[in-house]
Amino acid sequence: MSTVRETFPKRERKEIPGGRNLPDHLPERLTIAMPIWALHDTPEGGAYHDLDTMMRELVERGFNTIRFDDGAGLIDVSPDGSVRGTIPIVEPFPGFTRNIRQSWCCGDGGPCDLAGRLFELCEAAARHGIFLILSSWYYLHTYQYCGDEARNRRLHAIPAHERYEYFATQLNLLLAELRRRGVIRQIAFAEIFNESDGLNFINGYGNANHLSPVERHRFREEHAQALRRLIQQNPDVLFAVDTYTPYTDPELFPDNPPIWNFHNYFLWDLYRVLERNLLVPGTDVTSPEERGDLDRFLLPHTVPLESIRNTRRGLLPAPEDWYRRIWLYAQLDQKSFPELSQRFRNALRQSAAQYREKLDASIKHAMEFHRQHCPDALLVCGEGLSFCARTQLQWEEESEEYWAMAEYFVRANRRAGLWGTVLRSCCGPEDPSWHRCPEQLLRLNRIFKGEL
Repeated sequence: MSTVRETFPKRERKEIPGGRNLPDHLPERLTIAMPIWALHDTPEGGAYHDLDTMMRELVERGFNTIRFDDGAGLIDVSPDGSVRGTIPIVEPFPGFTRNIRQSWCCGDGGPCDLAGRLFELCEAAARHGIFLILSSWYYLHTYQYCGDEARNRRLHAIPAHERYEYFATQLNLLLAELRRRGVIRQIAFAEIFNESDGLNFINGYGNANHLSPVERHRFREEHAQALRRLIQQNPDVLFAVDTYTPYTDPELFPDNPPIWNFHNYFLWDLYRVLERNLLVPGTDVTSPEERGDLDRFLLPHTVPLESIRNTRRGLLPAPEDWYRRIWLYAQLDQKSFPELSQRFRNALRQSAAQYREKLDASIKHAMEFHRQHCPDALLVCGEGLSFCARTQLQWEEESEEYWAMAEYFVRANRRAGLWGTVLRSCCGPEDPSWHRCPEQLLRLNRIFKGEL
């Protein structure tokens, strides 16, 4: 197979900001699903085990693209082309994870050949006309699934200011191997890190680390340098800066990337009805003031929050807000779901206008940020809408109000000229919506592509 890197022919697509940078072989619009752990499959019971079935179901639901963890850092690719990437897959919070959306899709765990899975996935995608967005959740979530703790500690020992360079190098080696195998054209684009502006080793979510402008600029330049090297080494691949919010910090944003992939969880605040301040580090989940009327929705005998932390005793810790999120949603009593579902429906019905206004304002801000900081970039919304963490709590799937808001989200993203969008972050073969709502997913994807 040819290893020659060729720049791709491009045609101008005037209705899409940055459209003149869009290669001819890529779709007019990306309709994106997010089977985040598509590589993390084990021989029996995994949600993604049969790759051809997954690809066929994507097409049936109107998707043409998936975004997932690419295994960078856990797959060893040598400059001579030899590849190794088998790791033990383990449950991040044993005993508490399996009812949390997107958190356990891997059967019973065990050895997993990430490298082999990546190559098989790319080949299956090519057979079905599906394109791929490569990203890395390593420092946010992925390390929790890797049962090789020595490897995790080596990767966490990389100094913070060397991590962009290291992971860009690993991504470049993966891309070189995909090119050698003749599947590079299936890559819609690639990112060094998911939610690069929120990572705890940089400034944290909500600027929690309060880094000085000088320190933020240093990370910005390291990110920009890593992107420039990747673009130079791979002129046949598009690359993105990925941010957890449209309101990203310009002090961290690299200069004019080919793609800006922002996330827009404008509806997540709906779950404050349940979460209150329980997920805020420093609050006490056992205090009556913080719990409010939460107890009516919980199991009669809840475990202490410390029990969730103890599942990672001796291992690298998880982010504090995820201990709290796992604690809260794992303790919900399914007998309370009808009342809880009605509470969410009522809250959305009463506040629908405000949520639409919030979405409109966020997109307006994103377009202004795009004009000022990356006017030549393509725009993508790679995650968004909301996050209902408990798998069995399926009011979203059942709610006309929810699907009306999802349609408003998709239409707003198309009006703004976004090249690609998710319909909702929890959207893959592991999620209840996949099998309960295929017609809704297809309809929304067709709306974004301009077919309806």
